[in-house]
Amino acid sequence: MGVLLGCLLAHALVAQLIPWPWWVPDITLVGLVLAVGRSPGQWLALSGLSGLWTVVWAVRFQGAVFIGYLALGWAVQALTRRWDATEVRVQAAMVAMASLFMTAGALWLDELWSWPLLGLAGAHVVMTCVTLPIARLACGPLSGRRVPVG
Repeated sequence: MGVLLGCLLAHALVAQLIPWPWWVPDITLVGLVLAVGRSPGQWLALSGLSGLWTVVWAVRFQGAVFIGYLALGWAVQALTRRWDATEVRVQAAMVAMASLFMTAGALWLDELWSWPLLGLAGAHVVMTCVTLPIARLACGPLSGRRVPVG
C-alpha cells in the first residue's frame, strides 16, 4: 500500500508542477501496477483507492475513469497468476499496455482523434513507461512479494 500511496502523492505533485496534462506521466497507474504486483489479493482495495484518487482530479467521465482503474487492477492481478509481476519486464509490459489502453480510452470518450493529438498521446504513454524505473528505484526492492494465503 505504501508504494501506491507514494505514487499517488508524486502524481499529485507533478500534476501541480506541470500545467499541461499530456506532459504529466500517469504515476498513479505505475503505482497501481507495482502495488497489485506485490499484493494481488488486495487488488480491489488498491484499484478502488487509485480510482477514487483520480476521480477527485478528473474533470469529465469520472465513472469511466473509476471503472478503468478497477479493470486495470483486476487485469494485473489476473496476470500475476501466470507471470511474476515483480519482474521488471513484466511490469514494463503491464504499464505500457495499461497506459496505452487508458489513454486511448480517454481519447475515445472525448471523441478526440487527430494526428497531433495521437502524437501527444504517444508521448504520454512513453513518459508513463519511463516513470516505471524511477518508481522502482524510489520504492526500493520489490522482490518481496506478499501473496495472501487462501
